[in-house]
Amino acid sequence: MADEKVYTQEVIQETEFPGETQLVDTTSSGSSSGVYSQKVTSEKTFPTRKIATELIGSALNTKSRKILGKFEFTKSGAIQVGDYQDAISGDIRISPDGIVARNKSGIETVAIDGDTGDAVFRGVLQSGTLVSGLVVVGDNRIIIDGESKQIIVNDGEFDRVLIGYQKDGF
Repeated sequence: MADEKVYTQEVIQETEFPGETQLVDTTSSGSSSGVYSQKVTSEKTFPTRKIATELIGSALNTKSRKILGKFEFTKSGAIQVGDYQDAISGDIRISPDGIVARNKSGIETVAIDGDTGDAVFRGVLQSGTLVSGLVVVGDNRIIIDGESKQIIVNDGEFDRVLIGYQKDGF
């Protein structure tokens, strides 16, 4: 019997509830009559509930994906929307110098120069109404000039079709 093992119970230390003090003191106080009872502390109240007064739901409708309210933007160096990965996804970059969008093939599909206002679109540009001073089509051979009120079609050497007023013209 010398090889028998003796097992003893594991003692678990009591710990306080995080951030709170114990409500009941485990030490007993005795009375002269030999009756023991726990020492009770005063009652503790629960912390008050904090309720958000302004919710993002009042400005954004995540179900319909619509902006419902006004947002204010802070100054920032640049914003990138999306993460360009070849053949997977494109991105849009917005900076004080302009806006550039590229597709998943890496081709710039929209470019707007912040300094000059020049804009380049790869694809169809549609509009219900277009108000412009000068429209140049193709390789400068068709010009619609709203300021001078004339349309010019050029064959490469000469203006062949001229509609409108031209000073000292025919």
